[in-house]
Amino acid sequence: MITNIVLIFITLFFSSFVSKVIFLTMGYSTPLSLISSEGLWALFYGTRFDATITAVIATPVILTCVVLHYFKIELQTFIKVWLTGGAFWIIGTTAADVIYSNESGKHVTYEVFTASGSESELLLTAIQGHSLVALTAFLLCAVATFIIIRLPLSTVGKKKLPVVRFILTTLTWLSITVLAVRGGWHDHPQSPMSAYKIGKNDHAYITWNAPYSITYYLYIGSSEAAQKLTKSASPAILSELYQAQLQSQKIDLDNLKHANIIFVLMESWASIDMASYTGHTNATPYFDELRKSSLTTKAMYANGYRTVQGMFAGLCSYDNPTSGIVANTQLQNEHYHCLPHMLNDQGWSTHFIQGSGMGVVGSYAQSIGFTHSYGKTDYSFDSDMNRWGYFDDSIFKFTLDKINSLQNSAPEKPFMITINTNTQHGVVVPEWAEYKYGNDTLASTRRSVLKHSDDELSRFIPKLNALVKKPTLVVLMSDHTSKITTEGGLSVISIPFLMYATDGSIPIKNLDQSASQRDVAPTILEWLGGSAPWFSGQSMLTSNYEGFASHSSGSRFNWIHKNKFIQLESSTGELISCQVIGEDTITLQESNCNEDWAQPLYEQGRDFNELTQELLFNGKTMDYRKLKSIFPEQ
Repeated sequence: MITNIVLIFITLFFSSFVSKVIFLTMGYSTPLSLISSEGLWALFYGTRFDATITAVIATPVILTCVVLHYFKIELQTFIKVWLTGGAFWIIGTTAADVIYSNESGKHVTYEVFTASGSESELLLTAIQGHSLVALTAFLLCAVATFIIIRLPLSTVGKKKLPVVRFILTTLTWLSITVLAVRGGWHDHPQSPMSAYKIGKNDHAYITWNAPYSITYYLYIGSSEAAQKLTKSASPAILSELYQAQLQSQKIDLDNLKHANIIFVLMESWASIDMASYTGHTNATPYFDELRKSSLTTKAMYANGYRTVQGMFAGLCSYDNPTSGIVANTQLQNEHYHCLPHMLNDQGWSTHFIQGSGMGVVGSYAQSIGFTHSYGKTDYSFDSDMNRWGYFDDSIFKFTLDKINSLQNSAPEKPFMITINTNTQHGVVVPEWAEYKYGNDTLASTRRSVLKHSDDELSRFIPKLNALVKKPTLVVLMSDHTSKITTEGGLSVISIPFLMYATDGSIPIKNLDQSASQRDVAPTILEWLGGSAPWFSGQSMLTSNYEGFASHSSGSRFNWIHKNKFIQLESSTGELISCQVIGEDTITLQESNCNEDWAQPLYEQGRDFNELTQELLFNGKTMDYRKLKSIFPEQ
C-alpha cells in the first residue's frame, strides 16, 4: 500500500516538474536562464507548487485505493488510469500555459473562462501556430503513459488491512494534502499568486505552476475575477495616446540619488477625526503638529477601501479597477513597473513590514516590487496584540531594528521600507492604555484607537529621525478609512497625508489642492531625481501641480479637483451629479451641472477613467501617458 502511495506521488510530481522545465525552456517569455543560480533557485522554490498540484490530483485516487485495499479489491488498473489522466492534465495545462505566455507574456489565470466554447479552435491553433510545443506535449503524454503502464504497483494481499493501519494511513495522507495545499503552516493559505513571495517577478514567472493555477481558478470560478465595468475609451483618445507614445518621453531612472524612503501606510486613518483637516476632533495632535513642518495638501482622497488598493494607487500611481482590486485577481499577473520595482532595479533594498499576518497583502507587496515581506510571525519578541496582530509600537520597534541591521550590514546601500500599521485596524487599545474618547460607540472607539495610534507615531518618528544615516524621505499616508458609518459626505474617502525629508530638502508647504494617492509615487520619484511617464498621478513638487483625485463606488466614478466634485456612471459615461466640497474637505453641497466648471471637469474625469481602465484590463498600464486633451495644463 505504502509503495503505491509513493509511486503515485512521485509519478505526478515529476510529471509537473519535468514538463514545467521542458516548456519553460521552449517559452519565448521565460525571463531567466533555468541553469543560472537564480533560475535554479526559482525552480526549487516552485517545487512547493508542484507538490500542491500533486496532492490535489493524488488525493482522490489514494483515498479510494486505501478503501479498496481495505476491502481487498484489486486496484492496479484504476490507479494507472487515474495517473494517466492526471499526467495528461498536468502536461496539457503546462503546454497551454506556455503557448498563452508566448502570445501574451503572462501566465493563465482567470483567462481559462474565456476559452469556453472554443476548445476545438484553440487546439487547432496550438497545433498550427505552436506545433513544436504541441508535439512535445504529445510526446510527453506518450512517455508518461509508457512509464505509468510499467509502474511496479503492489497487489492486494491476502490479509485484510487492519483497521488501525487503515485509519492512520487515511489521516496521514489527509494531513499531507492539507499541508501541501496550504503551502505549509503559514498564517494564510497559499494561492497561485503566492509564487510572488519569492520576491522578484522574474523569479515568480519560473516558480509559477500552470496546472495548479488553472485548476485553482476553475475551482473558485470566474466570479472572483476583476470585472471591467467601465465603458471603453473613445477612438479619439486612443489615437491621441498612440501619438503621445511616439513622442520622446523623459524617463530618468539611472541617476537616482542614493537616499532612503520610509513609507508609512497608516491603516484606516480618517481625516474626519483630525483637527488640522476638519476641526471636528483632536485625535491626532502629533500628526497635526508634524504637518506644519512638512509637505502636505489641503485634502487627499483614497482611491479605494482596502489596503491593497491604497498600495496600488500610492506605489504604482494608477487607478484601481472600478469597484475592484488588483490583488489576487487576474490583474495581479499583468506587467507593472511600480516604485519598488524601479528602486529594486537600481540597487535599493526593499522591504514591506506588517504587524498582522502576511496574507494577501504581504504576497501582493512582493508582486509590486518588494523583495522582502514580513508579518507577525517574523517578530522575535512578544508584545500586546489586537485581533489582527501587533500594535504599532511593536511594528515600529521591528522597523527600527530592521533599519539598524540594514545600515550596519550594507551602509552604502539605500533602502525603501513600507510599513503597514495595525493599531487602527482594530477596536481596542492595550490594557494599559486609555480610551481617550470612550468606547461606548463605534465613532468614540475609532477616535480613541486613533489617538493611541497617534501617540505611537509620536514615539516612532523622533527615533527614526535620529537613527537614519542617509538623507531619508518619510511619507505618512493613510491607505483607506474604516468604521465611518454616519458621518456622510466624503468622510469615507478623506485621508491624511504628509511627507518630509530628514535633510530638509522637501519644501514645507500646505498646497491648496485635493491630492490623490496616485500623486505620491511621482513625488517620491522626482525627489530622487527620476520620472516615469506611465505614472498617472503628478508630482507635488512641480510648479504647476494640480491635484485630481479619483475614486469609485460600485459602478459610479468620482472625480475631484480642488473643491469641485463630479460623479458619473462608468458603464455608460453618463454624468450623474455635480457638487461643491466644503472648507472641511468633507461636506458636499449640490450644484447645477450647467455651471461653467462642470462640463469640462466631467469630460476630463470620463476620459481619464475610460483610458486608465482600458489600459489596466489590457495589461498595458505602462503605455499610459498624460494627454493634452485630458490634462491641458500638465
